[in-house]
Amino acid sequence: GPIACGKSAVAQCLVEGGLPLVDADAVYHKLVQDRNGAMHRAIVQAFGQEVLGDDGRIDRKRLGEIVFNDSGQLKKLNRATHSLVLRGIACEVAQHILRGHGTVVLDIPLLVKFPVARRLFLSDVVVVVTTPDEQLKRLMARNGFTEEEARNRIEMQQGADQQRKLATIVIDNSGSRSDLEAKVSDTLRTMKRGWGLHWITALVLATFTTGIACWKGLASVL
Repeated sequence: GPIACGKSAVAQCLVEGGLPLVDADAVYHKLVQDRNGAMHRAIVQAFGQEVLGDDGRIDRKRLGEIVFNDSGQLKKLNRATHSLVLRGIACEVAQHILRGHGTVVLDIPLLVKFPVARRLFLSDVVVVVTTPDEQLKRLMARNGFTEEEARNRIEMQQGADQQRKLATIVIDNSGSRSDLEAKVSDTLRTMKRGWGLHWITALVLATFTTGIACWKGLASVL
């Protein structure tokens, strides 16, 4: 779903319903903090030393100032990082599979950028939306943005109408938290469960594409 529509709130409700969660933002943040990792090297190669902080790590605030004011720079960041994030997601999913989970929730804000993940990994796509006024108000309150800053950030991302086209389930988060919890509870009753051919394929791809790092993670659950 679009920014500030409640994706994290829906994901948390699903976790409270007993499902494991893989958060794409958390995967990205973990990878970007590793000064010796492939993500660090890719970002420095794309943007230079100016995105590094005093500790030698990627300065996310400085990087954000570069990419969120220039759509071309944002595309450059996406090209440098998306394949690495996808491999990290696949690794965590594979670990949950081996722990015996029949359904895994993936919180992926930019799902449109991962067509392979949609085809191979996902039995359902849940898109979270709200009204434009509510979205603007929430983003200003959450991030401390001015109205102009919030509108600019919203306009840089794909809108709700476009994202609805990806969905098998749409959750309108324009009401209260209790309203949202009731909608997510209904979603849990209708959501597809278990592994099909697409998940078997995903597991095979995960083990081959994530390489040594993934196998180290899998070893911890065996």
